[in-house]
Amino acid sequence: MKGLPLLLVAALATACQQAAPPAAAPPAALAAPVSAPSYADELKAAEQAVREVQAAIARGPVVWPQWANLAGAQRAAAQLTGDYRYYLEAEQSLAQAFALAGKGGPYLARAQFNFSVHRLTRVEPDLVRASAESDPDATAILALRADLAFYHGEYDAALSGYRQALERREDLPSLVRLALWHARMGHVSEALALLDRAEAIYHGDSQHPRAFLALQRGLIELDRGRWERALAHYQHALRLLPGWWLAAEHIAEIHALQGDTEAALREYGEVIQQTNHPEFMDAMAELLRARGDETAAQGWITKARQRYEERLATLPEATYGHGLSHFLQFGTPAEALALARKNHALRPYGEAQIQLAEALLRAGEAREAERLMRSALASGWRTAELHAIAAQAFAATGQRTEAARHSAQARALNPRAARQYGLPEEASAAQRTAIPLNSPPTSHPAPQ
Repeated sequence: MKGLPLLLVAALATACQQAAPPAAAPPAALAAPVSAPSYADELKAAEQAVREVQAAIARGPVVWPQWANLAGAQRAAAQLTGDYRYYLEAEQSLAQAFALAGKGGPYLARAQFNFSVHRLTRVEPDLVRASAESDPDATAILALRADLAFYHGEYDAALSGYRQALERREDLPSLVRLALWHARMGHVSEALALLDRAEAIYHGDSQHPRAFLALQRGLIELDRGRWERALAHYQHALRLLPGWWLAAEHIAEIHALQGDTEAALREYGEVIQQTNHPEFMDAMAELLRARGDETAAQGWITKARQRYEERLATLPEATYGHGLSHFLQFGTPAEALALARKNHALRPYGEAQIQLAEALLRAGEAREAERLMRSALASGWRTAELHAIAAQAFAATGQRTEAARHSAQARALNPRAARQYGLPEEASAAQRTAIPLNSPPTSHPAPQ
Protein backbone atom coordinates (compact mmCIF):
# COMPACT_ATOMS: atom_id res chain seq x y z
CA MET A 1 0.00 0.00 0.00
CA LYS A 2 1.20 3.45 -0.82
CA GLY A 3 3.03 5.41 1.81
CA LEU A 4 3.87 2.45 4.02
CA PRO A 5 7.47 1.36 3.38
CA LEU A 6 9.47 4.06 5.16
CA LEU A 7 6.82 4.41 7.83
CA LEU A 8 7.14 0.71 8.60
CA VAL A 9 10.91 0.72 8.36
CA ALA A 10 10.90 3.43 11.01
CA ALA A 11 9.36 0.81 13.30
CA LEU A 12 12.11 -1.73 12.68
CA ALA A 13 14.37 -0.45 15.40
CA THR A 14 11.60 -0.80 17.97
CA ALA A 15 10.74 -4.24 16.65
CA CYS A 16 14.37 -5.35 16.79
CA GLN A 17 14.58 -4.31 20.42
CA GLN A 18 11.37 -6.09 21.33
CA ALA A 19 10.49 -9.13 19.28
CA ALA A 20 10.78 -8.62 15.54
CA PRO A 21 11.40 -6.17 12.71
CA PRO A 22 10.21 -6.04 9.05
CA ALA A 23 11.69 -5.88 5.38
CA ALA A 24 11.83 -8.29 2.03
CA ALA A 25 11.75 -12.05 1.07
CA PRO A 26 13.45 -15.02 2.75
CA PRO A 27 14.88 -18.10 1.06
CA ALA A 28 12.77 -21.23 1.07
CA ALA A 29 15.19 -22.90 3.46
CA LEU A 30 14.02 -20.54 6.19
CA ALA A 31 10.38 -21.58 6.09
CA ALA A 32 8.39 -21.07 9.26
CA PRO A 33 8.33 -23.97 11.71
CA VAL A 34 5.05 -25.80 12.15
CA SER A 35 4.47 -24.08 15.48
CA ALA A 36 5.26 -20.58 14.16
CA PRO A 37 3.49 -17.82 16.08
CA SER A 38 0.60 -16.20 14.26
CA TYR A 39 -0.26 -12.54 13.79
CA ALA A 40 -2.70 -12.96 16.68
CA ASP A 41 0.22 -14.06 18.86
CA GLU A 42 2.27 -11.05 17.77
CA LEU A 43 -0.64 -8.74 18.53
CA LYS A 44 -1.20 -10.36 21.90
CA ALA A 45 2.48 -9.86 22.76
CA ALA A 46 2.38 -6.23 21.64
CA GLU A 47 -0.69 -5.52 23.74
CA GLN A 48 0.82 -7.34 26.70
CA ALA A 49 3.92 -5.14 26.43
CA VAL A 50 1.69 -2.07 26.66
CA ARG A 51 -0.15 -3.46 29.70
CA GLU A 52 3.07 -4.35 31.51
CA VAL A 53 4.45 -0.81 31.24
CA GLN A 54 1.09 0.60 32.29
CA ALA A 55 1.12 -1.67 35.33
CA ALA A 56 4.62 -0.52 36.28
CA ILE A 57 3.54 3.11 36.05
CA ALA A 58 0.47 2.38 38.17
CA ARG A 59 2.62 0.80 40.88
CA GLY A 60 4.95 3.79 41.00
CA PRO A 61 7.16 5.60 41.69
CA VAL A 62 7.03 7.07 38.20
CA VAL A 63 9.97 8.44 36.23
CA TRP A 64 9.75 9.89 32.73
CA PRO A 65 11.54 7.01 30.92
CA GLN A 66 8.62 4.76 31.89
CA TRP A 67 6.24 6.97 29.92
CA ALA A 68 8.70 6.96 27.02
CA ASN A 69 8.77 3.16 27.16
CA LEU A 70 4.99 3.08 27.13
CA ALA A 71 4.94 5.36 24.08
CA GLY A 72 7.34 3.01 22.32
CA ALA A 73 5.17 -0.02 23.08
CA GLN A 74 2.05 1.81 21.90
CA ARG A 75 3.76 2.94 18.70
CA ALA A 76 4.86 -0.64 18.00
CA ALA A 77 1.25 -1.79 18.43
CA ALA A 78 0.09 0.98 16.09
CA GLN A 79 2.50 -0.05 13.38
CA LEU A 80 1.56 -3.69 13.73
CA THR A 81 -2.18 -3.02 13.48
CA GLY A 82 -2.53 0.32 11.66
CA ASP A 83 -4.89 1.36 14.46
CA TYR A 84 -4.81 5.15 14.99
CA ARG A 85 -5.93 4.67 18.58
CA TYR A 86 -2.48 3.43 19.53
CA TYR A 87 -0.83 6.43 17.86
CA LEU A 88 -2.97 8.81 19.88
CA GLU A 89 -2.16 6.95 23.07
CA ALA A 90 1.56 7.06 22.24
CA GLU A 91 1.33 10.80 21.72
CA GLN A 92 -0.29 11.20 25.14
CA SER A 93 2.40 9.06 26.77
CA LEU A 94 5.17 11.15 25.21
CA ALA A 95 3.48 14.29 26.54
CA GLN A 96 3.50 12.75 30.03
CA ALA A 97 7.19 11.90 29.67
CA PHE A 98 8.11 15.48 28.79
CA ALA A 99 5.91 16.85 31.57
CA LEU A 100 7.86 14.77 34.10
CA ALA A 101 11.28 15.29 32.51
CA GLY A 102 11.42 19.03 32.98
CA LYS A 103 14.32 20.22 30.82
CA GLY A 104 15.12 16.93 29.13
CA GLY A 105 12.98 14.18 27.68
CA PRO A 106 12.83 11.48 25.01
CA TYR A 107 13.64 13.70 22.04
CA LEU A 108 14.61 10.89 19.69
CA ALA A 109 11.47 8.92 20.59
CA ARG A 110 9.30 11.96 19.87
CA ALA A 111 11.11 12.53 16.56
CA GLN A 112 10.47 8.89 15.61
CA PHE A 113 6.82 9.19 16.58
CA ASN A 114 6.31 12.35 14.55
CA PHE A 115 7.98 10.73 11.57
CA SER A 116 5.63 7.76 11.93
CA VAL A 117 2.59 10.02 11.67
CA HIS A 118 4.23 12.16 8.96
CA ARG A 119 4.49 15.34 11.03
CA LEU A 120 7.77 15.89 9.27
CA THR A 121 8.28 19.54 10.21
CA ARG A 122 8.50 18.54 13.89
CA VAL A 123 11.20 15.91 13.43
CA GLU A 124 14.41 17.88 12.86
CA PRO A 125 14.11 20.15 15.94
CA ASP A 126 13.97 17.08 18.18
CA LEU A 127 16.87 15.47 16.32
CA VAL A 128 18.95 18.56 17.09
CA ARG A 129 18.07 18.21 20.78
CA ALA A 130 18.73 14.48 20.72
CA SER A 131 22.15 15.07 19.13
CA ALA A 132 23.10 17.35 22.03
CA GLU A 133 22.50 14.65 24.65
CA SER A 134 25.44 13.13 26.50
CA ASP A 135 25.18 9.77 24.75
CA PRO A 136 23.09 10.21 21.59
CA ASP A 137 22.11 7.35 19.32
CA ALA A 138 24.03 8.80 16.39
CA THR A 139 23.08 5.96 14.04
CA ALA A 140 19.35 6.35 14.60
CA ILE A 141 19.64 10.12 14.20
CA LEU A 142 21.55 9.73 10.93
CA ALA A 143 19.00 7.28 9.58
CA LEU A 144 16.02 9.44 10.48
CA ARG A 145 17.63 12.50 8.88
CA ALA A 146 18.16 10.40 5.75
CA ASP A 147 14.48 9.43 5.83
CA LEU A 148 13.56 13.12 5.97
CA ALA A 149 15.83 13.84 3.02
CA PHE A 150 14.18 11.02 1.07
CA TYR A 151 10.70 12.39 1.70
CA HIS A 152 11.88 15.86 0.69
CA GLY A 153 13.10 14.49 -2.63
CA GLU A 154 16.78 14.95 -1.70
CA TYR A 155 17.80 11.49 -2.84
CA ASP A 156 21.59 11.98 -2.88
CA ALA A 157 21.52 13.24 0.70
CA ALA A 158 19.29 10.33 1.69
CA LEU A 159 21.68 7.84 0.11
CA SER A 160 24.65 9.36 1.91
CA GLY A 161 22.82 9.21 5.23
CA TYR A 162 21.69 5.63 4.74
CA ARG A 163 25.22 4.54 3.89
CA GLN A 164 26.69 6.33 6.91
CA ALA A 165 24.11 4.76 9.20
CA LEU A 166 24.84 1.33 7.76
CA GLU A 167 28.59 1.79 8.21
CA ARG A 168 28.05 2.64 11.87
CA ARG A 169 25.63 -0.22 12.56
CA GLU A 170 24.60 -2.98 10.22
CA ASP A 171 21.08 -3.85 11.25
CA LEU A 172 17.79 -4.70 9.64
CA PRO A 173 16.38 -1.15 9.50
CA SER A 174 19.52 0.27 7.88
CA LEU A 175 19.64 -2.45 5.25
CA VAL A 176 15.95 -2.14 4.41
CA ARG A 177 16.06 1.65 4.15
CA LEU A 178 18.92 1.42 1.67
CA ALA A 179 17.15 -1.35 -0.24
CA LEU A 180 14.01 0.76 -0.63
CA TRP A 181 16.09 3.70 -1.86
CA HIS A 182 17.62 1.51 -4.58
CA ALA A 183 14.23 0.07 -5.55
CA ARG A 184 12.77 3.55 -6.13
CA MET A 185 15.79 4.60 -8.16
CA GLY A 186 15.40 1.58 -10.43
CA HIS A 187 18.31 -0.44 -9.01
CA VAL A 188 16.37 -3.64 -8.45
CA SER A 189 19.34 -6.02 -8.19
CA GLU A 190 20.95 -3.86 -5.51
CA ALA A 191 17.66 -3.68 -3.60
CA LEU A 192 17.18 -7.45 -3.65
CA ALA A 193 20.78 -8.08 -2.58
CA LEU A 194 20.36 -5.79 0.41
CA LEU A 195 17.17 -7.57 1.37
CA ASP A 196 19.04 -10.88 1.16
CA ARG A 197 21.63 -9.47 3.54
CA ALA A 198 18.92 -8.28 5.92
CA GLU A 199 17.46 -11.78 5.94
CA ALA A 200 20.87 -13.30 6.61
CA ILE A 201 21.66 -11.19 9.69
CA TYR A 202 18.32 -11.67 11.42
CA HIS A 203 18.40 -14.44 14.01
CA GLY A 204 15.41 -13.62 16.21
CA ASP A 205 12.62 -15.97 17.16
CA SER A 206 9.77 -13.87 15.80
CA GLN A 207 8.63 -14.44 12.22
CA HIS A 208 7.36 -10.87 11.84
CA PRO A 209 10.63 -9.52 10.40
CA ARG A 210 10.92 -12.40 7.95
CA ALA A 211 7.31 -11.94 6.90
CA PHE A 212 7.92 -8.24 6.36
CA LEU A 213 10.95 -9.05 4.22
CA ALA A 214 8.83 -11.38 2.11
CA LEU A 215 6.26 -8.62 1.72
CA GLN A 216 8.87 -6.11 0.53
CA ARG A 217 10.23 -8.54 -2.02
CA GLY A 218 6.68 -9.05 -3.27
CA LEU A 219 6.19 -5.30 -3.62
CA ILE A 220 9.30 -5.06 -5.76
CA GLU A 221 8.01 -7.83 -8.01
CA LEU A 222 4.60 -6.13 -8.20
CA ASP A 223 6.25 -2.91 -9.37
CA ARG A 224 7.88 -4.98 -12.14
CA GLY A 225 4.56 -6.54 -13.19
CA ARG A 226 5.62 -9.99 -12.03
CA TRP A 227 2.34 -10.81 -10.36
CA GLU A 228 2.97 -14.53 -9.97
CA ARG A 229 6.27 -13.93 -8.18
CA ALA A 230 4.72 -11.22 -6.04
CA LEU A 231 1.91 -13.58 -5.06
CA ALA A 232 4.40 -16.28 -4.08
CA HIS A 233 6.23 -13.86 -1.78
CA TYR A 234 2.97 -12.61 -0.23
CA GLN A 235 1.81 -16.17 0.37
CA HIS A 236 5.17 -16.96 1.96
CA ALA A 237 4.75 -13.95 4.25
CA LEU A 238 1.34 -15.25 5.29
CA ARG A 239 2.78 -18.71 5.99
CA LEU A 240 5.47 -17.13 8.12
CA LEU A 241 2.94 -15.05 10.04
CA PRO A 242 -0.53 -16.64 9.69
CA GLY A 243 -3.38 -14.17 9.93
CA TRP A 244 -1.30 -11.10 9.06
CA TRP A 245 -3.71 -8.70 7.43
CA LEU A 246 -1.02 -6.80 5.50
CA ALA A 247 0.06 -9.94 3.63
CA ALA A 248 -3.56 -11.03 3.11
CA GLU A 249 -4.57 -7.73 1.52
CA HIS A 250 -1.68 -7.89 -0.93
CA ILE A 251 -2.73 -11.40 -1.91
CA ALA A 252 -6.20 -10.00 -2.57
CA GLU A 253 -4.64 -7.25 -4.69
CA ILE A 254 -2.90 -9.81 -6.92
CA HIS A 255 -6.10 -11.84 -7.28
CA ALA A 256 -7.91 -8.67 -8.32
CA LEU A 257 -5.25 -7.88 -10.92
CA GLN A 258 -5.46 -11.45 -12.23
CA GLY A 259 -9.22 -11.17 -12.63
CA ASP A 260 -10.13 -13.55 -9.81
CA THR A 261 -12.77 -11.16 -8.51
CA GLU A 262 -14.57 -13.57 -6.21
CA ALA A 263 -11.38 -14.55 -4.39
CA ALA A 264 -10.34 -10.91 -4.07
CA LEU A 265 -13.76 -9.85 -2.73
CA ARG A 266 -13.70 -12.64 -0.16
CA GLU A 267 -10.16 -11.82 0.94
CA TYR A 268 -10.74 -8.08 1.15
CA GLY A 269 -13.91 -8.75 3.14
CA GLU A 270 -11.94 -10.79 5.67
CA VAL A 271 -9.28 -8.08 5.97
CA ILE A 272 -11.93 -5.39 6.48
CA GLN A 273 -13.53 -7.48 9.21
CA GLN A 274 -10.14 -7.75 10.91
CA THR A 275 -8.96 -4.14 10.52
CA ASN A 276 -11.84 -1.85 9.45
CA HIS A 277 -9.31 0.03 7.32
CA PRO A 278 -10.83 2.20 4.57
CA GLU A 279 -8.13 1.36 1.98
CA PHE A 280 -9.65 -2.08 1.65
CA MET A 281 -13.18 -0.73 1.49
CA ASP A 282 -11.99 1.24 -1.54
CA ALA A 283 -10.66 -1.97 -3.09
CA MET A 284 -14.00 -3.69 -2.50
CA ALA A 285 -15.84 -0.78 -4.10
CA GLU A 286 -13.59 -0.82 -7.14
CA LEU A 287 -14.15 -4.53 -7.70
CA LEU A 288 -17.90 -4.31 -7.18
CA ARG A 289 -18.19 -1.33 -9.52
CA ALA A 290 -16.17 -3.15 -12.19
CA ARG A 291 -18.61 -6.02 -12.19
CA GLY A 292 -21.61 -3.69 -12.34
CA ASP A 293 -22.80 -3.77 -8.73
CA GLU A 294 -22.94 -0.02 -8.24
CA THR A 295 -25.27 -0.10 -5.21
CA ALA A 296 -22.92 -2.33 -3.20
CA ALA A 297 -19.92 -0.30 -4.39
CA GLN A 298 -21.50 2.94 -3.17
CA GLY A 299 -22.05 1.41 0.24
CA TRP A 300 -18.33 0.74 0.64
CA ILE A 301 -17.40 4.15 -0.82
CA THR A 302 -19.59 5.85 1.78
CA LYS A 303 -18.11 3.82 4.64
CA ALA A 304 -14.55 4.46 3.44
CA ARG A 305 -15.16 8.18 3.14
CA GLN A 306 -16.48 8.34 6.69
CA ARG A 307 -13.39 6.52 7.96
CA TYR A 308 -11.06 8.83 6.01
CA GLU A 309 -12.81 11.92 7.29
CA GLU A 310 -12.39 10.62 10.84
CA ARG A 311 -8.71 9.97 10.22
CA LEU A 312 -8.16 13.36 8.59
CA ALA A 313 -9.67 14.98 11.66
CA THR A 314 -7.51 12.89 14.01
CA LEU A 315 -4.10 12.55 12.34
CA PRO A 316 -4.28 14.53 9.10
CA GLU A 317 -0.66 14.24 7.95
CA ALA A 318 -0.70 10.47 8.43
CA THR A 319 -3.84 10.24 6.30
CA TYR A 320 -2.96 12.41 3.32
CA GLY A 321 -1.43 9.64 1.19
CA HIS A 322 -4.05 6.92 1.67
CA GLY A 323 -6.90 9.40 1.78
CA LEU A 324 -5.70 10.85 -1.50
CA SER A 325 -5.99 7.44 -3.16
CA HIS A 326 -9.66 7.37 -2.12
CA PHE A 327 -10.45 10.83 -3.43
CA LEU A 328 -8.59 10.20 -6.69
CA GLN A 329 -10.85 7.21 -7.28
CA PHE A 330 -14.14 8.30 -5.79
CA GLY A 331 -14.01 12.00 -4.92
CA THR A 332 -14.38 15.12 -7.01
CA PRO A 333 -11.38 16.52 -8.92
CA ALA A 334 -11.33 19.52 -6.57
CA GLU A 335 -11.25 17.31 -3.45
CA ALA A 336 -8.46 15.16 -4.83
CA LEU A 337 -6.38 18.14 -5.92
CA ALA A 338 -6.68 19.90 -2.57
CA LEU A 339 -5.49 16.82 -0.70
CA ALA A 340 -2.76 16.10 -3.26
CA ARG A 341 -1.34 19.60 -2.81
CA LYS A 342 -1.23 19.17 0.97
CA ASN A 343 0.46 15.80 0.63
CA HIS A 344 3.04 17.14 -1.82
CA ALA A 345 3.77 20.21 0.31
CA LEU A 346 4.46 17.92 3.27
CA ARG A 347 6.70 15.42 1.44
CA PRO A 348 7.56 16.36 -2.16
CA TYR A 349 9.12 13.03 -3.14
CA GLY A 350 8.39 10.73 -6.09
CA GLU A 351 5.19 9.10 -4.89
CA ALA A 352 3.61 12.40 -3.84
CA GLN A 353 4.63 13.95 -7.17
CA ILE A 354 2.93 11.13 -9.05
CA GLN A 355 -0.26 11.48 -7.02
CA LEU A 356 -0.33 15.24 -7.47
CA ALA A 357 0.13 14.81 -11.22
CA GLU A 358 -2.83 12.43 -11.32
CA ALA A 359 -4.96 14.92 -9.40
CA LEU A 360 -3.88 17.73 -11.72
CA LEU A 361 -4.80 15.68 -14.78
CA ARG A 362 -8.24 14.94 -13.33
CA ALA A 363 -8.71 18.65 -12.64
CA GLY A 364 -7.72 19.61 -16.19
CA GLU A 365 -4.38 21.15 -15.15
CA ALA A 366 -2.31 19.24 -17.69
CA ARG A 367 0.47 21.82 -18.08
CA GLU A 368 1.22 21.84 -14.36
CA ALA A 369 1.13 18.04 -14.34
CA GLU A 370 3.64 17.98 -17.19
CA ARG A 371 6.02 20.34 -15.36
CA LEU A 372 5.76 18.23 -12.23
CA MET A 373 6.50 15.03 -14.13
CA ARG A 374 9.55 16.61 -15.76
CA SER A 375 10.84 17.48 -12.30
CA ALA A 376 10.21 13.97 -10.99
CA LEU A 377 11.89 12.37 -14.01
CA ALA A 378 14.96 14.57 -13.54
CA SER A 379 15.22 13.70 -9.83
CA GLY A 380 16.37 10.11 -10.35
CA TRP A 381 13.11 8.44 -9.30
CA ARG A 382 12.63 5.57 -11.73
CA THR A 383 9.51 3.44 -11.57
CA ALA A 384 7.07 2.17 -14.15
CA GLU A 385 4.32 4.15 -12.45
CA LEU A 386 6.22 7.42 -12.85
CA HIS A 387 6.76 6.83 -16.56
CA ALA A 388 3.12 5.79 -17.01
CA ILE A 389 1.75 8.94 -15.40
CA ALA A 390 4.34 11.05 -17.23
CA ALA A 391 3.11 9.50 -20.49
CA GLN A 392 -0.43 10.55 -19.61
CA ALA A 393 0.72 14.09 -18.77
CA PHE A 394 2.63 14.47 -22.03
CA ALA A 395 -0.28 13.01 -23.99
CA ALA A 396 -2.66 15.48 -22.36
CA THR A 397 -0.48 18.38 -23.51
CA GLY A 398 -0.21 17.02 -27.06
CA GLN A 399 3.43 15.93 -26.87
CA ARG A 400 3.12 12.72 -28.83
CA THR A 401 6.80 11.78 -29.02
CA GLU A 402 7.42 12.30 -25.31
CA ALA A 403 4.24 10.44 -24.43
CA ALA A 404 5.18 7.48 -26.59
CA ARG A 405 8.71 7.38 -25.16
CA HIS A 406 7.55 7.28 -21.56
CA SER A 407 4.82 4.80 -22.38
CA ALA A 408 7.50 2.51 -23.79
CA GLN A 409 9.72 3.04 -20.74
CA ALA A 410 6.83 2.18 -18.42
CA ARG A 411 6.21 -1.04 -20.29
CA ALA A 412 9.93 -1.86 -20.32
CA LEU A 413 10.00 -1.64 -16.53
CA ASN A 414 6.62 -3.33 -16.14
CA PRO A 415 5.04 -5.17 -19.10
CA ARG A 416 1.70 -4.97 -17.26
CA ALA A 417 1.82 -1.20 -16.78
CA ALA A 418 -1.41 -0.78 -18.74
CA ARG A 419 -3.35 -2.87 -16.21
CA GLN A 420 -1.65 -1.51 -13.10
CA TYR A 421 -1.39 2.18 -13.88
CA GLY A 422 -4.12 2.97 -16.38
CA LEU A 423 -1.71 3.31 -19.28
CA PRO A 424 -3.67 2.92 -22.54
CA GLU A 425 -3.09 -0.40 -24.26
CA GLU A 426 -0.66 -0.19 -27.16
CA ALA A 427 -2.48 0.56 -30.39
CA SER A 428 -1.81 -0.94 -33.78
CA ALA A 429 0.10 1.09 -36.38
CA ALA A 430 -3.19 2.09 -38.03
CA GLN A 431 -4.72 3.08 -34.71
CA ARG A 432 -1.69 5.19 -33.77
CA THR A 433 -2.24 7.35 -36.83
CA ALA A 434 -5.95 7.70 -36.13
CA ILE A 435 -6.10 8.18 -32.36
CA PRO A 436 -4.59 11.41 -30.94
CA LEU A 437 -2.31 10.95 -27.96
CA ASN A 438 -3.74 14.03 -26.27
CA SER A 439 -7.01 12.29 -25.52
CA PRO A 440 -8.15 12.52 -21.88
CA PRO A 441 -5.91 10.46 -19.59
CA THR A 442 -7.19 7.45 -17.73
CA SER A 443 -6.65 7.69 -14.00
CA HIS A 444 -4.98 4.60 -12.66
CA PRO A 445 -6.60 2.54 -9.93
CA ALA A 446 -5.10 2.76 -6.48
CA PRO A 447 -3.00 -0.38 -5.96
CA GLN A 448 -4.28 -0.78 -2.42
